[in-house]
Amino acid sequence: MWVGFFVDDDQGNRHAVAWRYALFVTTMLTEVRMHIGSVLLVIWLVIGGIAAGQRGDYKGPVDCSSFSTAAVTILAGGLNYAHVDPHINCSTPHPSS
Repeated sequence: MWVGFFVDDDQGNRHAVAWRYALFVTTMLTEVRMHIGSVLLVIWLVIGGIAAGQRGDYKGPVDCSSFSTAAVTILAGGLNYAHVDPHINCSTPHPSS
């Protein structure tokens, strides 16, 4: 059963507006989901940043390994508190003399 909303214009004609209402509600729900997803992503990354700070990933010299480990720890977010301990070992080539 289709339930419609009708609006009378100045000439007395009726126009169905149910599809407009449905489109509006659908758009609003999509935007709400996108905002919730963005907020959850930011919270996830903040948790990862806090975990990286607690592990001391921000201390010491910045080289390929320390930067990569800090970045992966931040991306791991809340998984750091489930005993995920990412470490990246890499080296950058040194210029020849």
